[in-house]
Amino acid sequence: MQWGGVAFDPRGKTAIVNFSHVVQSIKLYPRKEYEQRAAGSGNEQGFYPQEGAPYGMSLDNALNWLGMPCWKPPFGEIAAIDMTTGDIKWRRPIGASQKWGFYMPESMGSVTIGGPAVTAGGVIFIGASMDAKVRAYALADGKELWSDIVQAPAVANPAVYEYKGREYVAFIAGGNTILKDQVGDQVAVYALP
Repeated sequence: MQWGGVAFDPRGKTAIVNFSHVVQSIKLYPRKEYEQRAAGSGNEQGFYPQEGAPYGMSLDNALNWLGMPCWKPPFGEIAAIDMTTGDIKWRRPIGASQKWGFYMPESMGSVTIGGPAVTAGGVIFIGASMDAKVRAYALADGKELWSDIVQAPAVANPAVYEYKGREYVAFIAGGNTILKDQVGDQVAVYALP
């Protein structure tokens, strides 16, 4: 799991967690060799100097010739965890990995950035995936209830709020180049039924 954190349902004592399965390689280089090799860094990949250490490092994701993950899927999942027993109530792939307009099957999931929100009515909202979709899942069983495509991956946690007696969920569709080179400036707000 990553910086997005978890959502928590206090009634059912259930934590909702999205997490990624990522294979990365880290190589250490003696300082002189590092200085010769270093060619800059990207977002979560590339060269990093490790200031004050006698080594620099490189970090690379294991990708196939299409630039897609080449380890066993699912690449990202969402799960409900019973915080009383520690048991996983359910888990399922989330999102679809995408590069150059090609989507892998949703059963493979997507690497995710950004956490979920859960309502008192038992609905989980989350963006977080490469395919720039925002989704709603049932807290009880993880069934996908709804989805919509937004301008870019919604990597911030959604906000659920009430205004004039009606509930809304808001997503910031800003993207993040860790997932893919798609950014936006959309605020997508949906009224709950």
